[in-house]
Amino acid sequence: MILKDFDRSLKPREKVLDQGIEALSDSELLALILRSGLKGTSAIDQAREILNHCGGFAGLFQLDLPQLMEIAGLGLAKSCEILACLEIVKRTNYQKMLQADVIAEPKLLINWLQNYIGNRQQEYFVAVFLDGQKHVLSYQPLYIGSRNTLNIDPSEIFSKALSLKASSIIVAHNHPSQKAVPSEIDNLTTRKLMEAGELINVPLLDHLIISFNDYYSYRQHQII
Repeated sequence: MILKDFDRSLKPREKVLDQGIEALSDSELLALILRSGLKGTSAIDQAREILNHCGGFAGLFQLDLPQLMEIAGLGLAKSCEILACLEIVKRTNYQKMLQADVIAEPKLLINWLQNYIGNRQQEYFVAVFLDGQKHVLSYQPLYIGSRNTLNIDPSEIFSKALSLKASSIIVAHNHPSQKAVPSEIDNLTTRKLMEAGELINVPLLDHLIISFNDYYSYRQHQII
């Protein structure tokens, strides 16, 4: 059974026409992207199985292309279409963040970081550069790998800040373990960056430890 075989009241496209996009369930929304299901399975049933497998849309954000293609019925085309929709969400969140004071509204930055690095299997260390109004000027992923083997170089971070004429910075990194708890290395790195920022008058305003569903803020814990 495919979408055209459903009664009008059950077809996602017709439901959008009658009731608006907000009326669709999660599985109906995903079915619109899939368009067709497996042989003998409707797009809605397949969508429901995918969401159950992933734990909902939040789980989909944690999957890359090879992981999506491992799900039955998701070849390259459908997997790329799903990733394209998720990427639109990420970029929309980034654009919203650019318009905000991310110190007054830290959740906008945190949400974007969770989608950007929260599900990575390797550790990503990112610097976010702010203007005088605490708006994001730019960001730069600086290091990828294990923090046990990385030596964070403040000069690299602050030379970029000076070239952008940034007034302050925020740094963030993910924990692939999904435990947003600072390590002693994290604490040492924070102190080193705070001291470097004070020397050149480009203060470190926060250090965020990110997992997909959680975070730790040195600023909120009054360490910065």
